[in-house]
Amino acid sequence: MNKFLPFLILAIILTLIPPVGSSANTTAIQLGSDVLFNQFHHLIEGKKVGLITNQTGQNSQMVSTIDMLRRDRSVHLTALYAPEHGLDGKTVAGKQVTSFVHPVYAIPVYGLSGSTRKPTPEMLKDIDILLVDLQDIGSRTYTYISTLQYAMTAAKEQGKEVMVLDRPNPLGGTIVEGPVVELPYRSFIGVDTLPLAHGMTIGELALFFNRTIGVDLTVIPMQGYTRNMIYQQTGLAWIPSSPHIPNLTSVFGYMATGLGEGTPIRQADHFTWIGAEGLDSHKYADLLNGSLLPGVIFIPENKGTAGGVRLQINDPHQFNPVKTGIYALAYAKQLQSFPLPKSTSMQISMFDKVMGTNKIGLLLEQGKSPQEIISSYEADLKKFVELRQKYLIYGDEPFIPMQPIQQKQPEQPKPSKPAKPETPAPPKPGNPNGTTDQTKKPEPATKPIPQKPKSSEKIAYLTFDDGPSPVTPRVLDTLKTHQVKATFFIVGREVAGHEAILKRIVAEGHALGGHSYSHNYQLLYKNMDGFFADLEKGSQMIEKAIGVKPTVFRYPGGSTNTVSLKYQDPTRYNKQHTVMQAIKAEAKQRGYTFIDWNVTNGDARSNKYTAAQALANIKQQVKSQKEIVVLMHDSSTKSPTAEALPGIISYLKEKGYRFEVIQADRPTVSNVK
Repeated sequence: MNKFLPFLILAIILTLIPPVGSSANTTAIQLGSDVLFNQFHHLIEGKKVGLITNQTGQNSQMVSTIDMLRRDRSVHLTALYAPEHGLDGKTVAGKQVTSFVHPVYAIPVYGLSGSTRKPTPEMLKDIDILLVDLQDIGSRTYTYISTLQYAMTAAKEQGKEVMVLDRPNPLGGTIVEGPVVELPYRSFIGVDTLPLAHGMTIGELALFFNRTIGVDLTVIPMQGYTRNMIYQQTGLAWIPSSPHIPNLTSVFGYMATGLGEGTPIRQADHFTWIGAEGLDSHKYADLLNGSLLPGVIFIPENKGTAGGVRLQINDPHQFNPVKTGIYALAYAKQLQSFPLPKSTSMQISMFDKVMGTNKIGLLLEQGKSPQEIISSYEADLKKFVELRQKYLIYGDEPFIPMQPIQQKQPEQPKPSKPAKPETPAPPKPGNPNGTTDQTKKPEPATKPIPQKPKSSEKIAYLTFDDGPSPVTPRVLDTLKTHQVKATFFIVGREVAGHEAILKRIVAEGHALGGHSYSHNYQLLYKNMDGFFADLEKGSQMIEKAIGVKPTVFRYPGGSTNTVSLKYQDPTRYNKQHTVMQAIKAEAKQRGYTFIDWNVTNGDARSNKYTAAQALANIKQQVKSQKEIVVLMHDSSTKSPTAEALPGIISYLKEKGYRFEVIQADRPTVSNVK
């Protein structure tokens, strides 16, 4: 028996060792910084970049955005900007963050707290675009979002672009709570009409702020994030965001214990304890536990002569930090009378700045219950919830970034001559003053702005028809290795069983288009109604698999095919009035965008071809075109296409082409066959 003991011990040890590869990325989401470099890198290529960040600015692989930019030869990182607590997050609250030249990077690091909170023109003069990569904690009073708002304002004044790399709201996006900031009480801890818990990501906040700023703004959204996701569900490691926020417990406790600024009520132990001198801990705990606040238990605990409670958050999904904080203040006031700080015409008290109003202090002084205090701001809170709706990016389903979210401000044309006075227009019905409403509704936050390629650029669109198939993963692996994006035109009947491949295509930044359901020419080209019924069925299969309906499509056989003449219904169509003419006219009416090609690898002609022949076909056809759409096929018989792909990509790169995906709203060659 003893001779087996060493083997038994070894077996036990091996079960305790994580398997190989356990250090690989296991996050449920990809951050905005991941998505920028994986999908939308072209947005920063060739630009001088300034970056507002700190120690939290790391991607899902724990690589800092600073390092990602410094390793990137296509961009020039010219300046860094540090919010409160500094570039390393270790400067204590209230202490000025100084500016300096970085000893390693040899670029300026500008402090944006203390006396200089808004970037000056001098700070922005050497950049083209201002990137923001900061981890917020979901509270309006946390100054990282204030720095964002100030920076957006400065960028607007100096004509600079702003790009926000989105990150989770650690509290999730469903808790929206607390008094809303009133105009007289705006400050650096309340820069806009936000409640204490806003329930928005930093990217959504940027879109919200921009309704009054109007800067050229781009938000790079996260992948896989949902509205109800709290930080613990993201799979990301928490990086201490400031000296007193070392962990997620302090994040959730921040607004529950930290609302008593300027009163005897204080927090301790990184926002996990709340109390005051002389407070009866047990009575305090009884009142709070008796309120049955969701997700938390209050443990009585003294700290010297101070009495208070420690928060034990047992269900962070149900826990409401702000409501908990209001109850904690109201019950402390019931147990121990103390004066509330008053604002004057000359100075706003810190308590009122935190609350964003003087009404909460007045209600506390009157001995109002926590329920009465909460009901006092419910109407304003409802208005905010309605206002913020149009700026939200994420919903209940995992978000798939198909394009960056851009709010570009149109240039105002300058009149060459003084405008002649116009004859007043007659009043419109319902408008007795004869004035017109100059207030324009903001564009939807998710509407992309088409970007025309520069005239000197050479762009290649790699396209793959007829998949998904067993060959698709090989194609995707090659595209990922070479950091190239492509467009896949999908046949609906092939979707079932290959849903994971479609999700991978989208997740890795490629585009999907429709290519009919059946790919059966006899069915497709009999008549117009049959064609669109088949196409829609294919699009529905794609939408069911990935949650997004394709916006571009490719005709089987191309838009100028003649094979359709063979199958068109002779009772409805003839050589002068063909089924293809009818289909294309209807497609135009329906707003469909179709894409043909002007280069092909020849794999449609036969299944008996080699990778060398496919590459040779490409080389023969690529001449000096500015834009090329390359037709290739993706099916179980097209292994040589996958084999030839690395050579094709290398050849096109040598010819000076950059690779793009096809989008319906971006100017792209269409009928080029």
